[in-house]
Parts: sequence; C-alpha cells; structure tokens
Amino acid sequence: MSWTVVVTVAGSMIGTLAGVFAGGFLTRRSQSQHWRKDTKAAAYRNLLREYARVEFDLRRAYLGTLPATDVDWSRWGGALTEVSLVADEEVVAALTPVGVALVELDARVHSGRRDAQEWETLLRALVAAQVAFVNTARRSLDPAQRDLTLALGGPLIPERPATDH
Repeated sequence: MSWTVVVTVAGSMIGTLAGVFAGGFLTRRSQSQHWRKDTKAAAYRNLLREYARVEFDLRRAYLGTLPATDVDWSRWGGALTEVSLVADEEVVAALTPVGVALVELDARVHSGRRDAQEWETLLRALVAAQVAFVNTARRSLDPAQRDLTLALGGPLIPERPATDH
C-alpha cells in the first residue's frame, strides 16, 4: 500500500471525526442556549404572574376588600428565587425596585393611613419599576427587543392634567 493512500485515508478519517466533534459541540451549545432562554422566559412569566397577584391583593387590601394579612407573599418569594437561579445581574438589578415598591405599598396598607395622593405616587413608582424590569427581561431574552413604553395590566394610572394655580 502506498503512503499516499494511507495519508489520504487517515486524513479523511481525521477530518470526519473532527466534523462529528465540532457538530456535536455546536449542537450541544445551541441546545444549551435554547434551554437557558426558555428557562429564563418561564421564570420571568411566573414572576410577572405573581407580581400581578400581589399587586392586585395589595390594592384590594388598601381599599378594604381584603384583610392586609391575607396578602400572600410566599409565592412572590418563590418566583424571586426562581428568577435568581437563571437571571443575569442586570435583570436582578432591574427587579429590585419592583420589590421595594411592593414593600412600600404593603407598609402603606398596614399603616392604616389612606392618602390617595401618596398611594397614587407609590403606584406610579411601582408601574415605572415594573416596566423597567419587563424591558430588561425582554432584552435578556432577545437583545433586539425594543422597549415597551406602556405598562400592561396592573394599576394603570391616568396622567393628571396640569392645573393652573
């Protein structure tokens, strides 16, 4: 057998094996990226579902249709934990003001004081934090996503018309 045939066969085998390994590596990496993206999306969905539930319960408690002690924070905490397992630092940082705003609303409910203007100010802060979180989460799933400028659901608060004083 000539050396040319041996080199050709060995080169073909090495090239084929390299192609198989490279293909396997790229497929595994692609599947891992898809799994991470799907897992993040599911965690964000769950968190937003729990956000809506807690926010709604807090509004009901403020209005007196639900006892303040009936606001269930455990599912919110579970959703936060789930997000902390998969989210990037930027997403966690964007989520922090949402939690702060919810805690401030809860403190207002438990204080028993009813000040409509202060409550509206707290709700506006919550809406702004929620929209900022949603936009950051959207970008973490797809950097090409454009920011939303409107909040969907939750305490949609109309802008107050300017008054002359």
